[in-house]
Amino acid sequence: MNDSVRRLPEFLAILLAFIAGAMAFGNYFFPDSFLTAPTQFLLKTVILVSGVALLLAAFNLAGRHVKRAKDGDVGSILLAVGFIVAFIAGVLPGGFQSGLGGWLYHWMLAPGMAAILALLPIFLAYALFRHLDVRDLGGFLLFLGLVIVLVGQIPSLVAAFPILAAFRHDLLIGPAAAAFRGVILGLATGVILAIFLKLFPSAISARRSTEREEEQS
Repeated sequence: MNDSVRRLPEFLAILLAFIAGAMAFGNYFFPDSFLTAPTQFLLKTVILVSGVALLLAAFNLAGRHVKRAKDGDVGSILLAVGFIVAFIAGVLPGGFQSGLGGWLYHWMLAPGMAAILALLPIFLAYALFRHLDVRDLGGFLLFLGLVIVLVGQIPSLVAAFPILAAFRHDLLIGPAAAAFRGVILGLATGVILAIFLKLFPSAISARRSTEREEEQS
């Protein structure tokens, strides 16, 4: 089989990903254009495919730990039992709103997630303090912003000093949101360019060779 024919499915998949990404990227700048309807269809399709992939990944992970549980691994036994109980609770009538699912969510899942989210800023602040040079202006501002956001979420301190909540709000709405959008736009641009380079490697290599020849001459 010809090499170009063998690589045709890969080329079509990359081309489809490039078109979808370019449409979603363009719809971000032009939300009321003709790109809105196809972009919404693409997003719904991505959500559906992601849900199926997540479900398959969960069953794959559960299958691996069931095999380890048969060998007596305590962590795998607990994970397998938790997966089975959570899956049964999710398919029962009421889901995680009432019954067994509601009890699991309100008394196990929600407190566990809250504890993880509460500890995450502390670990992040400690990691930044250890690995960033706070004597540098950028590192100091990043560490200071994290501390303000962390302190601004403590109810007792916010009740005593309401200005902390205002600082936290302004920090999250202003520079933090702008930086996050910049990272997302840069990531999207990089992905689109990477796919473009993957689609047309010969054109890019020819362009680079031409530039080298011009530099040498």
